[in-house]
Amino acid sequence: MILPTGIGVTGRGKPFLLVADRAILPHQFLKRMFVTWNWKLVRSSSQYYDLRIGRYTIKLRPEYFQIIFGEWGEWKKYHLPPFSLKGATVLDIGAGCGETALFYFIHGVERVICVEPNPDLARIISENVRSNEWNVEVQARSFDTGMLNLDFDFMKMDCEGCEIRLLSADTLPSCVMEVHDGQILHALTSKFGLRVASVKTVGKNSLNNDFERRQFRMYYLGWRFTRVREKLHKTHGLRRFYYAIILVILELHPDFANVYRARWGRVWEAYYFPDKGTGGGLSE
Repeated sequence: MILPTGIGVTGRGKPFLLVADRAILPHQFLKRMFVTWNWKLVRSSSQYYDLRIGRYTIKLRPEYFQIIFGEWGEWKKYHLPPFSLKGATVLDIGAGCGETALFYFIHGVERVICVEPNPDLARIISENVRSNEWNVEVQARSFDTGMLNLDFDFMKMDCEGCEIRLLSADTLPSCVMEVHDGQILHALTSKFGLRVASVKTVGKNSLNNDFERRQFRMYYLGWRFTRVREKLHKTHGLRRFYYAIILVILELHPDFANVYRARWGRVWEAYYFPDKGTGGGLSE
């Protein structure tokens, strides 16, 4: 179990706990404690964390540790299909440091194809593969629809926008994915019958906004990007061109990738199970 290392009080007088340098409210920690009871933080530094979950030890960048610590419970709800993955092969689009590969190996898969375009992250995946003796194929490149012809049983996609490329595919495999744009969601739903399991909003006025997100310098950048993108979809002519330019400027900010990874705006957890039925274990 990963225990708090400190305690503090917000400007509004609310207490919070420090867990691996992450500020978290007490009720959030209690909720995650039951999910992460067999976790152990073996080593931590400003560059990497070594996290042990059961019999596996995985190397993570600090920001990916925060992701896995904050979202593991949600993965159990939205990243698993309503059928067994025992002995299956998973195509993992947006594999990060290999944290979702770890998740699927814990749930009994035989093989994972990790697609991660960031060369530094792909290198970390390869290190985790060697240290844990996983059956993994690492593809250090961006997703393209040709990957849908690979031999796999199930696909997970969380690539912060590349889901738009699925619109050029003829068919869709059994999959779960995060969709980050309402227009893309509508297009995928119309073409393939994609269904929504959950929708969440992360932003300045969101009730679901994690407390710790307010501690980052990038907060205003993420909020501004969300607002500008919303206005871009609602305007026309010169005003639309103006907002398009603002979006490009924001995307050039060195923290933009982290902001986008932090999921500012609305995100849909969606799924498609053509051969297994669409009821399953994912709740709408």
